[in-house]
Amino acid sequence: MKFFHLADLHLGKRVNGFPMLEDQRYILKQIIALADADHPDAVIIAGDVYDKAIPSVEAVNLMDDFLVELVKRNLEIFIISGNHDSAERISYGGRVMEQSGIHISPRIIGSGRRASGTEDSDEPSLPEPDGTDVNQEDKPAVSPVCLEDEYGPLYIYLIPYIHPSVVREAYQEEKVTDWTKAMEILIRNAHVDPMARNIAVAHQYVTASGVRPEECDSEQKHIGGLDNVEYTVFDSFDYVALGHLHGPQRIGRDTVRYAGSPLKYSFSEEKHKKSVTLVEIKEKGCVEYRQLPLVAARDFKTLRGTFNEMMSPAFTASLSAEDYYRIILTDEQDIDQAMARLRKYFYKNLMDLDYDNTRTRTQSEINTGEETLEKEPIEILQELFFRQNGISMNEYQTQIAARLIEEIWGAEL
Repeated sequence: MKFFHLADLHLGKRVNGFPMLEDQRYILKQIIALADADHPDAVIIAGDVYDKAIPSVEAVNLMDDFLVELVKRNLEIFIISGNHDSAERISYGGRVMEQSGIHISPRIIGSGRRASGTEDSDEPSLPEPDGTDVNQEDKPAVSPVCLEDEYGPLYIYLIPYIHPSVVREAYQEEKVTDWTKAMEILIRNAHVDPMARNIAVAHQYVTASGVRPEECDSEQKHIGGLDNVEYTVFDSFDYVALGHLHGPQRIGRDTVRYAGSPLKYSFSEEKHKKSVTLVEIKEKGCVEYRQLPLVAARDFKTLRGTFNEMMSPAFTASLSAEDYYRIILTDEQDIDQAMARLRKYFYKNLMDLDYDNTRTRTQSEINTGEETLEKEPIEILQELFFRQNGISMNEYQTQIAARLIEEIWGAEL
């Protein structure tokens, strides 16, 4: 069985105000071309299909076009919701789409087990992958989709992004202490047969014995890694198709992998080699994978130098005007309307402009201790302004800032 492992499409995303929809359309067409060349049997999309819980019409239409092209090729498609998605919206119509080979993780809303004291049901029992029979009402919240190939059945478990509070509500008799325990409970109640061939699809922050995976600025994180899931909870699975982190990488073992995002979504991803992970599972325990490179229509590049250097034809001769740029100017004095002038000259997709000079290098951090906490907001803002600019706020700026603070904080109260 061969399948593509994708994740973190973030359809509809804007980066520094720039819409990425056309870049996303370009890369999805490239993925379709790779499918025509490598002939996978299935495609896995491990969460963050969209960038927002309520995606734009354009983003939904793009996903619809992508799914239509995959279905035309008779591929089985497996989709879970990520932390950017709405589980309810992603799973809408899932039971209908099953008929076209599109399998979508349902929202986890409860254990499905009978409350204590209820009468036994006359419903027929359903077999589990490990051969045990459970009642229809006892069916676990995460159940597998079974595919068949020359090596026998292959079970694919679709686990949407979960928060411990959801599992705590679904399995009230369990003690859910952290994110790892929450995932362990879900998997245990799925009755996974460790002797069968199993794939887990999940969208979580997975770590290995405290070792953190490579991260980047475009991912949502919990402070201190409080949302980490230990990779050993997936020991019953031959391959774990992860989403959430944007850099393709293994965690704990070679067959627990993040696919990474198909596009760069921040300059912290500048050196990433984006790809599709092609995975082939043969007999139990035999898993092979390789990365199929993806080439974006526009790259992310950071440039550094003086304003005059950036404006030099000799400097821009080897650059593409279509790429997305972050420019770090080393001039000691701020350049008037630098971003507008750079965009007009060559860098039409200039996303970010920074300075690296004596002023920026000598900026100190504002004290966040008890002394700062005791100060009024306007005092903290005045200190920040002075450290940022080397001069104090004038009376007009102070009045405007004080009025805005009062309006904003008053609205929150």
